[in-house]
Amino acid sequence: MRDLPPDPVRDASFPTIGQLRRGILLNCIARSFWLVAHEPAFEMECDGDTYFGANGEGEHWAVSFPEGGAVAVFFSSESSRNPFPDGRPPYDQSWYFRGMPGHLEPARDRALSHMYNLDNQCRSPAGAVITAAMWAIGEQFTAVEPWKDVFDHSLWVLRDYLLPPEEALREWWQGTDMPDLIRRAAWAIYERRVASAAPVIPLEQWEWEMFVEAAGGDQGKVESVEHLLGDLGITLEPHIDG
Repeated sequence: MRDLPPDPVRDASFPTIGQLRRGILLNCIARSFWLVAHEPAFEMECDGDTYFGANGEGEHWAVSFPEGGAVAVFFSSESSRNPFPDGRPPYDQSWYFRGMPGHLEPARDRALSHMYNLDNQCRSPAGAVITAAMWAIGEQFTAVEPWKDVFDHSLWVLRDYLLPPEEALREWWQGTDMPDLIRRAAWAIYERRVASAAPVIPLEQWEWEMFVEAAGGDQGKVESVEHLLGDLGITLEPHIDG
């Protein structure tokens, strides 16, 4: 891997489940505004207790959150562990899970089912190709290797998810052309979702209007993120026709 300058996430320790959950929540909310404004440049999916993300540039990852724990897996095309193309170092998926408790194996397989195997197919956990992994029993993640190595061989995909939330949103928003008022709507939705114990919260009227603005006035495009937001416990129902 390339030499890296100091980084507050890379140079920290393993994250907690709560940290990663909050990062995923904020990321999905912020990117839902992007998705209604542009052709998707990345893939995001929530599948029950499992989240999958890809950036379209050779990096993808998945994390499953069973009760009382979590398992996260990563693939980076730029990692020296990448077995593509043929002729790279022999691939051994089992190494990444040495020491992981057996009761986390179903969660591991759910996460791996979203990763590609050597034939570029998904849904074959035993053959899925990864370049890093970590798991948690209780709140803190751990791995077969130090945090720095997990971070490096995931191509730092976790950085945006593990920065302090306000900083993460500010950094991500700098790469968009959307107004700051829409960013404030994303932050407001995030804060209300984190603070609420209700299983589902509705968008407030002004937040809905920011989605419509991001979509260029096309309410149908806003409805395209209904499923993604619904998986986060955020509903569009008060603002769309049943």
